[in-house]
Amino acid sequence: MNIIETIDNSDNILLISHVNPDGDTLGSAGAVGFYLQQVEKSFDLYCVDSLSINFKYMGLDGFFIHPATLDTTKYDLIIAVDCADPLRTGIAEEIEKVKGKATIINIDHHGTNPNYGDINIVKADASSTCEIIYDLFQENNISINKDMATCLITGILTDTGYFSNAATTSSAIAASSYLMSRGVSQKIILDSVWKNQSLETLKFWGEIMSRLHYNEKSKVVTAIITPAEGVEKEIFEGFSNFLTIIYEADITLVLFQTPDGKVKASMRTTRDHIDVAKIAKRYGGGGHRKAAGFTVEGRVVEDGEGWRIVR
Repeated sequence: MNIIETIDNSDNILLISHVNPDGDTLGSAGAVGFYLQQVEKSFDLYCVDSLSINFKYMGLDGFFIHPATLDTTKYDLIIAVDCADPLRTGIAEEIEKVKGKATIINIDHHGTNPNYGDINIVKADASSTCEIIYDLFQENNISINKDMATCLITGILTDTGYFSNAATTSSAIAASSYLMSRGVSQKIILDSVWKNQSLETLKFWGEIMSRLHYNEKSKVVTAIITPAEGVEKEIFEGFSNFLTIIYEADITLVLFQTPDGKVKASMRTTRDHIDVAKIAKRYGGGGHRKAAGFTVEGRVVEDGEGWRIVR
């Protein structure tokens, strides 16, 4: 049974976006949500973290339920989008409890995904989960309206770095071209998600860049963000992508020390022979060959040779 047939045979559906939601997970959930609305299915969208104001233009606020009201036992179908593993849903234990009672669908484009669903569509060569859902709609002759198209192109644009990173493929560009024809306002997306940095944010980035560390032996550039700097997640997101402009580096590594004693690591590479997802997996993380991350308990300290994580 394919995904569309499973949806047709379901009465109450939960769509899950991953923790610290980005454009791809929100765009994926939103596009499927607008489709479910179109076919008059009962559904809720869920994310353990609040949505950034940058993504308000997608019009998803009315779909999302408050985390405190979640009851997974009421759903007969749960669809996780862009969640590389169950932990990324933020409710792994709750999902485990309803396995066998509710059908779990896992739609994702991370190569490290362990196929944790009853139905899995995991395509590591796709630019984004939104591209996978776009293909799913096309294969099943589902009409894509303007709302669905806006959500889908948001995921493709943000995960390809606006067609500037290694995730950019001819299929991603072709999908975006079609979605633009559905009446999408590219200006709203660019102004909301890309051209949204404040003067204060850029000054902050400047402070971080002033103390970048470059390891000539390993060709790794490291940036450190400490709790004292009071960084918000919106500032942290995307900084790793920005650092890929440093041509000497094989890998860029951003370490964010959180106030609760954890270190979030974000890695990027533009080199074809390097797979940062393999590195992230050693520390319980995951991602793509060119972009990955992990979170560990500990703190970042500086010694004579650079920075290291002490647990």
